Amino acid sequence: MNTEEKNNVVASIDEVIALFRESPNVFLTEDDLRFHLCCRLLRYFGSAEDTQDGDRSISLHSEVRWYGGGNLKMRSDIVLIDVSNLAVLRHARLPSKGFGFNIPKAIIELKLRRPNGESQANFMSHIHADIRKLSVLKRIFHNAQGQDQTAYWMIILDKKTEVREPITAPEGITIHYEYKRASR
Repeated sequence: MNTEEKNNVVASIDEVIALFRESPNVFLTEDDLRFHLCCRLLRYFGSAEDTQDGDRSISLHSEVRWYGGGNLKMRSDIVLIDVSNLAVLRHARLPSKGFGFNIPKAIIELKLRRPNGESQANFMSHIHADIRKLSVLKRIFHNAQGQDQTAYWMIILDKKTEVREPITAPEGITIHYEYKRASR
């Protein structure tokens, strides 16, 4: 992922976080978070391009499943791919998915806790599980290309209470955390 593309992702994330600060109840579900972020990302990653096998697609996709242990075990909320490496017509390598591509440009995981949401311990457990997933994918893609050119983000919006313990991730995984401030 090049610098301009990274800047476009960060700008989109920043816009969603600003909206959350201004109007947190725009986000009622995690799917609302995905929708608002994807709408912003589409400005930069929504142009149709030629696929590897002569069809057309865009870079932005959601709910992409990854192989692990021989089957589709891990799912990522938002994935940006290099369309020139996407095969949708001749996908013999991955017939159960119906498409195949090389290394993704970016993987974005999302978390939203509602005001009546899970406990702090459960919320942190789910956050750490997604960080571990990103770490595993980071290791896989690094090993596949000898270097890691994929960007990794996690966006966490918390409408219940501020998480007091630090949310840390390995180098190369960027965390954006925002919680709902007290009402004016």
